[in-house]
Amino acid sequence: MTAPGPLDEGRSLRHVLPLTGASAADWELASYFEGLGNPTRLRIVARLAQVKEARVSDVALLLGISQPRMSWHLRLLRRAHIVVTKREGREVLCRLDRDSIAASLHRFSELLRGGSEPRTDAGLDRDQADAANQPLPSSGRERSLPEVN
Repeated sequence: MTAPGPLDEGRSLRHVLPLTGASAADWELASYFEGLGNPTRLRIVARLAQVKEARVSDVALLLGISQPRMSWHLRLLRRAHIVVTKREGREVLCRLDRDSIAASLHRFSELLRGGSEPRTDAGLDRDQADAANQPLPSSGRERSLPEVN
């Protein structure tokens, strides 16, 4: 048996690289991006962005996805709070959870801006959190990223 690679479909990074000291918000954000981390799920999201609501069977047929595979992808999208589903009789309807998507994008934007206060929920007191956010000491040699053309 070979070890799963980074591109193994469905393999959750949470099971491979746990985030020690991560807050619930960090887990939710990681789950959000994990949900989007597949081209098929991105195609499902793109299709649902065009309509208010769609039958799961129609989306699967339109995208050429088998019904079991579609259910699997939708389960991951629901866990990531990207899609919500509801049953009407024998049909299952799905739509984007736009409020949750907006909240995740806002959280990611805050993360990129560094606008959030140092978290003390990971077991650090205020002084430890401040120390953790100080720049690392320089080795005397300047280091920079390579130029991208």
